[in-house]
Amino acid sequence: MPAPLRPAIRGAWLLPVLLPTLWPPPAQAQWANCPPGTKEAAGACVRTCPGGYEDRGTVCVYRSESH
Repeated sequence: MPAPLRPAIRGAWLLPVLLPTLWPPPAQAQWANCPPGTKEAAGACVRTCPGGYEDRGTVCVYRSESH
């Protein structure tokens, strides 16, 4: 094996280890980031749930009326 390839092969394990840290966390993990007195609705912190959303405490859930 040529010498210049050895460091690349040795460092190849870093890609699968570090790659997942580049993506943002799921939206569910952001619910706890709303300040007290607000709740999460469609990715935003709001004081009251907008129309079409059901209040479930710290989260507003979209209420589908199509069924």
